[in-house]
Order: sequence, then structure tokens, then C-alpha cells
Amino acid sequence: MLEAPATRATKSVRGKRRDNSALLVGGLPYLSIIDDKTLLLRDGDLMASFIVEGINADTIDNRHTMDLSNTVSRFIAQQRADVAYYVHRISVETRPSMPPIATDPFSAEIDRRWQIYLQTIGLRNRITMVTLVVRPPRKISKFLSLVRGKDVHSREELALRAARLDQMISGFMVSLSEAKPTRLKISDGSWLGLLKTLISGSDAIVVPGRKFLPVADLLASSNVGFQGRVFTYEGTASETRRYGTIISVKDYPSETYPGIFDRLNLPYDTVISQSFTPIDPIAAQGKIARVRKQMRAAEDAAVSLMAQLEEAEDDVASGRVTFGDHHCSIAVFCQSIEELENAMSQVNRAMQDAGAAIVRENFAARAVFFAQHPGNFAYRTRPAMISSQNFAQFCAMHGVSKGNPVEKSPWGDSVTILPTARGETFRFNFHLAGGHGQRTVGHSLVLGQTGSGKTLGTAFLLSQAQRLNARTILFDKDNGFEMAVRAMGGHYSAVRMGEDTHFNPMRAESDARGVAWLIDWLSALAQNDGARLTPIQLQALSDAATANATADPRLQNFEEFRSQLRATDDDGDLYTRLGRWDDTGQFSWLFGGKNKDTLAFNSHITAFDLSEIFDNDIVRTAWLSYVFRRIERLVEDEQPTIIVLDEAWKLLDDPYFESRLKDWMLTMRKKNVAVILLTQRVSHIKNSRAGDAILESAVTRLVYPSSFNTEAELAPLNLTPSESAFLQISNVDNHLVLLKSGSDSVVLDFDLGALGKGLGILGGGRGEKAPAGWRDRPDFQMEMLQ
Repeated sequence: MLEAPATRATKSVRGKRRDNSALLVGGLPYLSIIDDKTLLLRDGDLMASFIVEGINADTIDNRHTMDLSNTVSRFIAQQRADVAYYVHRISVETRPSMPPIATDPFSAEIDRRWQIYLQTIGLRNRITMVTLVVRPPRKISKFLSLVRGKDVHSREELALRAARLDQMISGFMVSLSEAKPTRLKISDGSWLGLLKTLISGSDAIVVPGRKFLPVADLLASSNVGFQGRVFTYEGTASETRRYGTIISVKDYPSETYPGIFDRLNLPYDTVISQSFTPIDPIAAQGKIARVRKQMRAAEDAAVSLMAQLEEAEDDVASGRVTFGDHHCSIAVFCQSIEELENAMSQVNRAMQDAGAAIVRENFAARAVFFAQHPGNFAYRTRPAMISSQNFAQFCAMHGVSKGNPVEKSPWGDSVTILPTARGETFRFNFHLAGGHGQRTVGHSLVLGQTGSGKTLGTAFLLSQAQRLNARTILFDKDNGFEMAVRAMGGHYSAVRMGEDTHFNPMRAESDARGVAWLIDWLSALAQNDGARLTPIQLQALSDAATANATADPRLQNFEEFRSQLRATDDDGDLYTRLGRWDDTGQFSWLFGGKNKDTLAFNSHITAFDLSEIFDNDIVRTAWLSYVFRRIERLVEDEQPTIIVLDEAWKLLDDPYFESRLKDWMLTMRKKNVAVILLTQRVSHIKNSRAGDAILESAVTRLVYPSSFNTEAELAPLNLTPSESAFLQISNVDNHLVLLKSGSDSVVLDFDLGALGKGLGILGGGRGEKAPAGWRDRPDFQMEMLQ
């Protein structure tokens, strides 16, 4: 990097003041509000800001990170030299909370423990704020005359400059759409709150009152005192004293790349401030040429540096990049001096790893503290000339998705909040983002090898989903969810081979819509052996279904229905085919009910264990197809509903579902249903007849890593190289899970240890470790939690 001459801060900052609050006001550049999205600064500058969620460098393809960096550099190179750029990376502690659960005592207690955990582990809220500052074209005297109302031309110039700034920042946001930018506003308190955070290192919301007050006075509500290398922030009555230190970058890395400063994502309250003010291209070329000339005169052997300088000079001449003065500082805020020193050592180590040298400011601490604020160009003590490409890579728009905010959660709120692998918060939803009541897709896929924790994790999410008052219907295997369902007050039953279900489809589906469904369903049952029905047989089924709809309820059963098929002109073929489901048939226990169908979903959670019929393709498909139909009729009330299918690939591996699953999943979405499909391996899905429909429909995916995974195994998931590599690590003592939902790709921390004995209940399965007779004790879960 090329060093630029240092500047001196104004006397108001370097001078001694008895009143620290007055000192704070004097050092802040913010003057007044032009409109909800524009601020006027002390020297006539205009500023506007937006925040970006960023792209996740841990999971995204490296080519995307470079593309985004190049986009930032190109944008800067295309603008005039009167535009300055500030990027602030803010990290503050957050203590998230959600509405409590009131549906059942067990879920309420699990939620209470989880929320205490979230509020005490030091989760971080990391924000990247981008600011554009447009300098005034005239001297400050012109600005002063504007304030006095004596220069109408200057008023017009100010309006034009504000419009230009708005147009530039809107274009910049469009260019950065992949990073999910959001314009900052005065009215909601977020913008001024972030500017206040530059002072305090804490979350803040600042909304202007009705009485006019300079913006600097709004923000300078506290005192900041400097003594040596430590400054003290004296908070308001609701805040505590905080200690801070300010650090400047002294020597730059010899090479840069996007995210080189991501190492500074530390577990401390920090503000990383970077500013870039472009300089005239001719002046930049002149400086580069002088350095090259000096190196040649000194016979400097740094061949690679000489090549870089030649390339830089060519880039400037061609307009591909621009050069400017860059300033970078790091402010660290802690509750004690001891914590501050520990934080300082970690910052120092991180910057050493990045190849940069830093200096902990002492005499210049005041100046650098105020240099964080946009427009305070004169306070920058250690500016250095770098390229727009270097600047873009230093302040790479990296970040982790925070999930869907409440206003974009279709069911009114998130299911839960989960920590990310980097210690930030993620608001988990099964659904893609959408307004309240909007029917966005919520179908989800949970993939994990045996022992990965997918059943436990899913049970936890179902418990948390009780917050949303969602009805849950679960199809289980090997009693994996039994204890969890019973603990949440749900109804759990097992399907037993040969044990009467008392299902009576003929009475349950006796309306006009039911007639059409019965014809389709009975055709599938009759064709189960592979022989297709003839037109005569299909007509016979239609006639019988139509007659069944108007029959006496006592005659609406499988036996009476089948008796109508005796007269079919097919040598008794259709009558014989359906015989296995009749009173005397092999599967008479399935649909042999004579009275009103007993299948009901009266509990907020209804679960069925299908272990005994799991490997019997004929019985499994017949039972599921009928129950799915009853669910279709149930969810017409459009109450939020979750359907869980354990080992979904096997449950749906049948020609019946192969041809109907896509339409069924679409119907479920429209009826406000989220279907959650669990399975062990990607290959199971891919080889299943329903595999394509599952992969196409499940927009949210939770994938557990395993050393047994291979790149070929994971290929159908269309992962990035980083995602695939992560999913091939061992899951031993590893609670990390990859979430992919829409454009989000986040590694979540599913360590549920904070639930204590609740873990043994959520993952208790059939209850081998539970007290004897636990199924007969309605409060067993609360006893086990003690």
C-alpha cells in the first residue's frame, strides 16, 4: 500500500475540555435531517446509509465472494471523486426473546430453558452499514449563507445533490442485491441508533423528537473520557460504564482477498470503521510512478511488487479501479479493563494472521474515535492510499442470514431462534419468507445418518412450533417420537397388522367429492398387482361409488360396496381383486369398519407408529393413501398444520404416490400445511419413486454432517463445494447442521444441552430409560424433568 500524509484533527478534539459531553457534541459531524433517508453534515456534506445482511462466506461458492467484491470496486470506480465511502462492521451482544409457549406444560418448560440459554451465551448481532457521503462543490461560506437563507442557488444545489445521492445509493443497493441491502431511515430509529452505536458499542434506537435539536446533540447524550490508551463511556441511567480502546491499522497486508478481516468476528462488542475517499486518477498515477522510479533507482529486488505497481497503474489508466485514501480503525468496548485487555490480545492476533500491523492509539485516540463518523475526514490520522479493489476486499459484504423476521413469518412468528456456528442468531422457520397468512412453501427435508440427532432435533422443533398453535400429524417409525409426542400432550397410537382400524372409507367419502376420490383410490387398490382396469371395470366402480353416496348409512361399508361389483361383465375379476380388503379378505382389518369412521385428529398432536406395516408395500400404501385423504379434508379449515413423515423415502416409495405426490404437496401448501420429511441418506430419496417430488417440494433442508457422506452421495442436493465439504466431516461431538432455505445457507448450532433432562424426553423414543409405566402417568414428563 502507498502511505498518504497524515492529517491533524481539529483543535476541539485534541484540546482539553472539562465537559466531556461538550467535547462529544463538538466532534460529531451530524447537523440536521434533510429527509427520512438523508442527513446534512457539519461541512455541508450529505450522507445516506444502508445495511446489508451479506453473503455467507462459509458456505457460498468462492467465486461469488470475488464477484461481489468486484461489484463494489467497479461501482466506486464509476463514480465521481466527490463521493466518499464508509463501511462499518458492528458487533454487539444480543439477548433474543420470543413469546412464551402456553399450549402444554412440557413445551413451555423446554422453551423457558431454551430462552434462558439464548439470553446468557453472549450471542452476537453483527451488522454491516454502508454509507455514501457526497461533498459540497462550494466552500463552506456558501453553506453558511445557505443556512442563513441568503443563497437560493445553494438550496437548489443541495436538493440536486440529495437527489443524486439517493439515485447513487439506490443503484448501489441494486448492485448488491445478493447481499440483501436495506435502506436505513430516521423515522424508525434504526439509522440514528447505529450512529449512536459507533459511540457506545451497544444496541440503540434513537428517534428524533418534535422539538428541533441538532442530530449531534441527539446522539451525544452520554460522556466519553480519554485517558491514555483507554477511553471510558459513561452511559445513561439505564446503561453502565464501559471501557474501550481504539486501534488503527498501521501497515497493510502485502496481498488482499475478500474477507481478509473476517477474523475480527470476535465475541466482543466492536466497531470496525473503514473509509475510502477517491483521489484524482492523474495524481494516483503520479504517486505510483514515483514509487516505481524510486524502486528502480534503489535497485529494489521486489519483482512481484514492481509487477503489482505496473498492473495498478494500468488499471487506473483504463478506469477499471480507482485509488483513494483509506482509513481503518477498530473500537473495542468491554465491561472491565481486564476483559478489554483480553479482547485486545485477540484483535492483535487476528490482525497478525491477516498480515496487518496495528497500533493501539494513545495520543491520537480522540481523533481516531471521531474519525469513525462519516464526514469527519480531518480526523483520520493514518490514511494510506489503496485501490478500490483493496477497499472492497477489506470490507467484504460477508454475513450470516438472520432468518425471517416476525413480519415475514407466514405463521405470525418464527418457530424458534437458533445460534449459528459463528455465535449469531437465526430465526428459524419452515416456510420461505412471506407476510402473515401468505401461503409460501414450508415443506422441509431433514437428512441425517442414524445417530446424527435428526430425530431429537426435529422433536425439539416440533415442541417449539407449539408457540404457533400449529396442529401436528406425525407418521413415526420404531417409536422414535413416541415419548416426545406423549410429553407434549399428544395422542400416539401404533398400527398393528391384523388389528382392526375401524376405518370406513365408504361412509367418510360419501359426498360428491368423495365419489370422485373413491373411484381413483379403489382403482389404485385394484390395480396393485399391476393389471390395469378395463373401461367396463372403471365404469362399474363409478356406478358403485355413485350409488354408495346415496345409500343408507348402514349400507355404506366395504362389504356392501364390493357386492355391487358382482354384476360387472368381467368374469368376476374386479370383484375378486377387491376381495382382499373385504370382510373375508387378507386385509379386512384395514377398511372393514361398519359404522362411522373412527379416524380422528382431535389432539393438537396426533402420531401413528407405522413400524409393523413399514415394509409391507401393499398395506402401507393403502393405509397412508386413505389417511392422507382424510388429512386433505381436515386441513380445508386452513389451520396451520405440520405433517411429519419419518423415513419418508420408504413411506412414499410407491407408484401411487409417484404420480400424485407433487399435486398433493401443492394442495398442502395451499391449505396452510408444512410437510416435514425425514430420511437417512440422499441416495434413499434419489432411488425412491417419490424422490424427485420430494427434492423439488422441500425448499427448506436441514442436513446433518457425517464422515460417511461422499461427494457423489450429496450431489443431488446441488451443494456448493464448501457446503459439500462441511457435510463430509464427522458428527462425533459435533452439533452443527447445515440449513438451506431459499437463498439462505447457514450452519446452525443444534447443541441442545441447555435443555437438561428434557433431552432424554425429546429423544426418548419408546422410553427404554423412562420409569416403569410412564405411558400411564399423564405427568411423567414433568416428573422426569425434575
